[in-house]
Amino acid sequence: MKSGTMNGVDVDDGVPDMTVISDIDEHGINKNLQKRYKKNKIYTYTGPILVAVNPYQELPFYDHATVFAYHGHKIGTKDPHVFAIAEAAYRSLQTEEMNQSLVISGESGAGKTETTKFILEYLCSVTANISTWVQQQILEANTILEAFGNAKTIRNDNSSRFGRFMQVCFEPGFKIAGCVIQDYLLEQSRITHQSSKERNYHIFYQLTAAAQRDTSLANQYQVHPPSTYHYLNQSGCTKLDGVDDAAKFDALRLAFEVVQIPRESSDTIFSVLSAILWLGNLSYQQDTESDNHNENVTLTKEDQKIIQTVSQLLGIEAEKLKQVALVRQINISGNVTEIPLKLREAREHRHAMGKALYSRTFAWLVDHINKCTNPGKDMTQFIGILDIFGFENFSTNSFEQLCINYTNEKLHMFFNHYVFKIEQETYAAEEIKFSHITFTD
Repeated sequence: MKSGTMNGVDVDDGVPDMTVISDIDEHGINKNLQKRYKKNKIYTYTGPILVAVNPYQELPFYDHATVFAYHGHKIGTKDPHVFAIAEAAYRSLQTEEMNQSLVISGESGAGKTETTKFILEYLCSVTANISTWVQQQILEANTILEAFGNAKTIRNDNSSRFGRFMQVCFEPGFKIAGCVIQDYLLEQSRITHQSSKERNYHIFYQLTAAAQRDTSLANQYQVHPPSTYHYLNQSGCTKLDGVDDAAKFDALRLAFEVVQIPRESSDTIFSVLSAILWLGNLSYQQDTESDNHNENVTLTKEDQKIIQTVSQLLGIEAEKLKQVALVRQINISGNVTEIPLKLREAREHRHAMGKALYSRTFAWLVDHINKCTNPGKDMTQFIGILDIFGFENFSTNSFEQLCINYTNEKLHMFFNHYVFKIEQETYAAEEIKFSHITFTD
């Protein structure tokens, strides 16, 4: 791009819609985004697509006044903004009588989670003059999912480690009637292992921080500082700069009340979380007291105490839990055979228990939220929001990460298909002359 003006826009400041750039290529796109980014203009259009560059700081672009500055305006008539995209989807839902979807894509740290929150806040604000209870429940559900489904990675302090498709449903008058959430691929390996300088899921640190502040909470759920637990201390990172985990825990408990999770159920959830942390501290030892030629294991004295603690937290008998920790069962034609675990098997078995407890807790929360925000019969009109986990490349990549990265690649393939292939086919069908754009499929 050369200096001067283009369609009344100072090119030196970058253009708000990159479709007007004549010599568009990778360099031209990056140069335009850089010019706008330096002036805190983090949003840029490419036709109906909004490109957002994460500023990694809070900007004053999302207040109530900004919401209504975009409400009722067509896309392109005002500066690029995530609110403009949300408004376009809302208006198209009404005028075209077709369900709409917003696909939020990008690598880890690109700002997908924040963008999802801004879209939800916008839709909740413009569809009612006053905040309704169901709208508040939808927003607070996001608080819960963020606590249980997000974690610090090397590239992002608040990375979504699961995918979700949210259907924000509308009643005939186009007021929000409810929301349905479908979750995908919760990263279970993070529960038991984190790479250096990363963290487990936020909720564990929120619980331990609140327990350090409140001794009654610590006693009730038998919670110790994060340095106590193998599932929290292995990465060398237990705190986030500028984040008060104890305050986040208070916000979470309020969100539980808004989505009508009973106090008894919330107590059970926090007890399960504490039990998971204690399970990670089981170390096991070789059974040397019995005539053992099969490398079977037994519990150490410290393990015995942990079994007692976990059994109290889960409300089960200590002997039964001990049996589960040391023995696996095989059912062959109705005959149950018990096989003692070896040292490596026992430690993997311990991890499997922790993962199962956490993933089922997460599934219960999603199910409860869906029951709470159920739109009932008003499910035919909706705006779908797809917030998928970001691409990551760790020093050691698990099968789960392979699935996550594969999902990202499929999403990018859909994006390329929509942006390039379909558009070029339309141009060709209408016999419009254009320069063919090559892209990686």
